[in-house]
Amino acid sequence: MRPICYPLALLLSAATFAQVQPATTSNAFHLEPGTYSVGFRLIEGEDPSRVVTGGGTAAPRPRPVRTYLWYPVEPTRRGRTAEPMRFGRYVALADGDVWPAEMIGSLHEKLAYSRRPLARSFDEAGFAALSQRPVLAVENAGPAPGPFPLVVLGVGFWYEPAISQAVLGEYLAGRGFVVTTAPLVGTNSPVVRIDTEDLETQVRDLEFVVARARELPFVSHDKLGVVGMDMGGMAGVLLAMRHRDVDVFVGLPSGILFEHPSGLPRISPGYNPLALRVPWLQIMPAGGATPPPGSRSPSLFEAAVYSDRYLLLTPNLGHVDLTIDGLIDGRGSMIGGAYQQATATGAEGHRALDPYVLNFLTAFLAPEAERRAAGLAFVSRPPADPGFKMTLEHRPALPASITYDEFVAGVVEGHGAEAVDRLRALAAADPNDPLLGEGDLTRLISNLLFTWGLGRETLPVIEFMIERYPSSPAGQGLLAEAQISAGNYAAAIDVYSKFLEQYPNNPVATMRLEWLRNR
Repeated sequence: MRPICYPLALLLSAATFAQVQPATTSNAFHLEPGTYSVGFRLIEGEDPSRVVTGGGTAAPRPRPVRTYLWYPVEPTRRGRTAEPMRFGRYVALADGDVWPAEMIGSLHEKLAYSRRPLARSFDEAGFAALSQRPVLAVENAGPAPGPFPLVVLGVGFWYEPAISQAVLGEYLAGRGFVVTTAPLVGTNSPVVRIDTEDLETQVRDLEFVVARARELPFVSHDKLGVVGMDMGGMAGVLLAMRHRDVDVFVGLPSGILFEHPSGLPRISPGYNPLALRVPWLQIMPAGGATPPPGSRSPSLFEAAVYSDRYLLLTPNLGHVDLTIDGLIDGRGSMIGGAYQQATATGAEGHRALDPYVLNFLTAFLAPEAERRAAGLAFVSRPPADPGFKMTLEHRPALPASITYDEFVAGVVEGHGAEAVDRLRALAAADPNDPLLGEGDLTRLISNLLFTWGLGRETLPVIEFMIERYPSSPAGQGLLAEAQISAGNYAAAIDVYSKFLEQYPNNPVATMRLEWLRNR
């Protein structure tokens, strides 16, 4: 999760750390302040390991990646006070998410935030008034000491600006988390595709901003949560499957429970339900928790048996209800199914669901045992809000099967028999796991045996391979060579003699048997 690191000393020394005055609820999102005041910072940067063209004929250049950061600030500090940001500052930031004109020409202006659905749902005066409304965050405010757990947010298709989840960023930061995200921008075009390439680009962007955030002194290096909605939920589940330093995953509504029409994220590299081994809370409208017509695969909630998982089903909320758009007063209707007339649904959804996100993250990220216990107790109780009907289902994790790296370490350290016992448990849970394939076992054993000379250590693995693939010539040959490496020449002669009874014209076995008899 630390692909590229950049020194932030210059940025930190240049920042103006303003003192924060207590916030009120008269803000654009109607958020109740938390224990902490909220700071906000934008870190501009580039990932030189990737290049983009911006579309058209523009020359390739390092990929711009903007790191958005919301963080806790001490609520009462001496010194001058600072006004919170206005919503218009978020709008300006969203404009900057679209690559600059020198990369994409007139597309930069054409893709301005003022052309997005939220802005178009207001008249000019209404949008100008919205832009003047305050939010909770104070830009470049001095952070509380920390270190605080880090949460990375994945944003979604149609909700690509990083500010689309600003309400969750402010909410969590006010309650003791550092929250980071990046805008959803395509691989070579600012207009996103729902395919493996652009999803992988989002995953790498989120990895990048995690690395940038971890350079800050108030950010924990060993506590990481992932939250994602829509396409960001797909990116989030891939992060949780791939990266061992992810501690908890919260999925907001997204197409990860069943097959998505795009095939994502199931066709993405690294997708494996058994690799999801962290606690997982999935929030979904009840209608999204049923398989699509013709579905032949179990839901991820059923298949991810090594995850301690919770499924919170809600009334029929749209994605828009869980973004900033759902909390903005006076928003008009939009043409199209993704945006509807503003109602109380969005605000009601946030009031009901945000505490679940907060407490689930707290249960597995909070440094204090009391807070972790209280968070887990909250999410373990049946939902009690009679006005916003929800149901909660919990599936405890099964004992996790052995991973490739654990298996290799066990064999090398001389605990091959115990590692093989755990491999048999994996075979019972997932007989098609790549670690169990004849070719994969052959390559692993050959590497440990011939490269590293670990004949005695690999014997239990070879015996397991022969047990699983009794007709494999490779297994018999590896067994003989492992016995030679371990100094068991008589056992090797016996193996090669029996091998030649079955394969009498094998020149390698004949040569090795003759060599053994001449020892």
